Amino acid sequence: MAERGESTLVSYLPKVLARSAGSTLNLVVAGVSALLAAGLRSWAVAALGAVAYVALVAWDVVSPGFWKETLSGRSEEERKLPAPGKLEDPRVRDSVRAIHQAREELTRTLADAPRGVLSHLELALSSLSELEGRAVRLVQRGEELSRYLRTVDMGEVRDQLRLLEEQTREARDAEAREQYQSARKAREEHLAALRDIHAAHERVLANLSRIAATFQGLPAKVMRLRALDAQATDSMYGDLNQELGRMNGEIQAFEDTLQSLKEVRVAS
Repeated sequence: MAERGESTLVSYLPKVLARSAGSTLNLVVAGVSALLAAGLRSWAVAALGAVAYVALVAWDVVSPGFWKETLSGRSEEERKLPAPGKLEDPRVRDSVRAIHQAREELTRTLADAPRGVLSHLELALSSLSELEGRAVRLVQRGEELSRYLRTVDMGEVRDQLRLLEEQTREARDAEAREQYQSARKAREEHLAALRDIHAAHERVLANLSRIAATFQGLPAKVMRLRALDAQATDSMYGDLNQELGRMNGEIQAFEDTLQSLKEVRVAS
């Protein structure tokens, strides 16, 4: 049984390696390193870039989250953070633009970082890749919720609820009153569902803002570690790893709650 499981993993390994080798972050690190090496005519910079690239790929390969995402059946386009211009929700678009810009700055910062810094950051970079995958899913959900919310009017639903309450009070026929009460209950449930959707949308936006802020802060943290270099302690790297790991866990919990959110179908 163990051999069958191992053979299955081996059969999927080329697909996982191919995705990691072609990922945006990994390729940009390799490309920037190559450009710097050519500009400086330095084999040491080229070697350092190669080490960074191999380290990023290696961490992807040993990451269960990366395997799960790769084998999810979704297309490569669906797994990538979309271009800001393709997004409709302005707040989602702003967060995605910030993530793209911060990722580019981080890649430049990592391109010529000392080997010791890169080796300490391997776990953090793996967590960062997982975090970006969560951002992709939040963007998709945020756009979906935003599109739906543009089709509904909570004010109109509240007006209908107030009208039904008035009709219930004024109804003289018992059976008519009962039907008004049933209609009012349905409208109350409708309004509650819309409130839940609004809340979910706001939480998606908040989590995307948090991810964007984390990405934006990473280049400065990496530069601080580079400046300290040998003086940087394991605990400083550990704090960064724990921060990203904790955020991944918290956003995973939020994603789980979103799974229970069903699309509201409004009767016309």
